[in-house]
Amino acid sequence: MRIAIFVYQSTSLKITTSESDLQLCAMDADTVPLSEGDNALTLASGIYKIVSSQEVIVTGSDVSAFDVVITTSNKTNDPGLTLPRVTQTFTSLDVAALHAFMAVPEAKVVLHP
Repeated sequence: MRIAIFVYQSTSLKITTSESDLQLCAMDADTVPLSEGDNALTLASGIYKIVSSQEVIVTGSDVSAFDVVITTSNKTNDPGLTLPRVTQTFTSLDVAALHAFMAVPEAKVVLHP
């Protein structure tokens, strides 16, 4: 599954995972390793993603500071990223770059003849 996290202003989040070796990838910042269990992080304004095979729970005290979009399909590069608030907040966002960032290279597409 793919989790997109849109942070509109710096905020503290708790990311709970049931897997080891996950990473919080940022569109324009360094990748942060996530451990199994609770991960308390302060994130700057930006766009982030996590790719996992198990459920990931993202919570924060200021729910107006972020949005989370979860998709169970890794076969497309657009997990419903057309939230109006995303394009309004990140006005210089290149939608093609966002789609490329959200793509999961190792995802396989099954074709039926």
